[in-house]
Amino acid sequence: MGSGRSDYKIIRVSPTLSTDAYAEDDVLFTATEITDAVIGNGGCSKLVAMYMIDKSQTDSDIDFYFSEGNTALGTINATANITDANLVSNNICGVARLDANTATVGDGLDNARIFQVMPLSGTTEDSNPTMLLQAASDSNSVFVQGILTSATTPTYANGDIQLILHLELR
Repeated sequence: MGSGRSDYKIIRVSPTLSTDAYAEDDVLFTATEITDAVIGNGGCSKLVAMYMIDKSQTDSDIDFYFSEGNTALGTINATANITDANLVSNNICGVARLDANTATVGDGLDNARIFQVMPLSGTTEDSNPTMLLQAASDSNSVFVQGILTSATTPTYANGDIQLILHLELR
């Protein structure tokens, strides 16, 4: 890349959460901006690793949707009722799945859990290797949203979740 800039970046974001109990297939959080996720407007980067810190220790499964646009998948703590047209216009970059049964790496911590979302070890096709992230032509940000996919009823405090994104910038 030259000019003393690194080819890699770690970005941390904390999505806004509801403090009411969630149910399976509820929107966990809506479009959370990942600022400077790419170099330059409309740029592209590679998400090579992703972790989630969960201070509530709920051990829930979550699907993370990455996109250029920020139209909400639905209302927080309700089903994901986005229209098909709005979903397509969001320009989804990809989806990463957190399976809490296999992803815990910070199990020995007393007051939080750390989950490894990407890459996961294993030979299954859904082991989340890497993903390209694309920003809209007038932005250097990408957005992430989450849907709770496990049959759990977790309750969070706002700020209980932090996403840690390892990006390769080119």
